[in-house]
Amino acid sequence: MNSTQAPVPPKTSLADLRKAAGYRSSKEFAAVLGIPATTYSRYERTLADPDSGIPLRAAWAIADKLHCSIDAVVGRDGADDTQGRDLNAAYRTLSEGGKERFDEYLQFLAFRDQLIATQQGR
Repeated sequence: MNSTQAPVPPKTSLADLRKAAGYRSSKEFAAVLGIPATTYSRYERTLADPDSGIPLRAAWAIADKLHCSIDAVVGRDGADDTQGRDLNAAYRTLSEGGKERFDEYLQFLAFRDQLIATQQGR
């Protein structure tokens, strides 16, 4: 068995994350990050190479702007997790009214969990 394996391509590419967040071009997103467009373009091109090394500070900034995890930024977005969902990405696709209803539902679920815990503690 060969110990050097070819890198597994990420399930969701950095370009896909950028586009899903509404940034049409890498140049536009690089400007938002305050880094050279060539630097950001390199991050998108070399993501499949685990040794390409997006610097940690850059990965944090990208994840913050794209509203995703650093794992997603560096291509570890749950390729082995078949049951996981990207709730942030789903939330971003909702209308403002949908986001309000979603937030209200989360508040309801938290209240319900608290009520159940209180009732079980009697």
